[in-house]
Amino acid sequence: MLAAGADHDVAEVRAELRAHTQVLNALHDTQLKHVREMREGFAKQGQEVSKQGQEMREGFAKQATGMAQITALLTKITGSPDLT
Repeated sequence: MLAAGADHDVAEVRAELRAHTQVLNALHDTQLKHVREMREGFAKQGQEVSKQGQEMREGFAKQATGMAQITALLTKITGSPDLT
């Protein structure tokens, strides 16, 4: 009788252990998924920042070109080379 009770207790502990293992495995899978999603999000943000930086550099280059043209025209009109 004691052996049957002990066997039953062991079976219950094993069932609980399997349930805990399943929960931990599911949690692990969820964490891996979240890490993957975070990395993808950070990569996307990095691409956006890179794109915005490129757009800013292009804008500043256009502005510098325009300012150089304005300076050249003013220099031509006034005859003064010291407008910088």
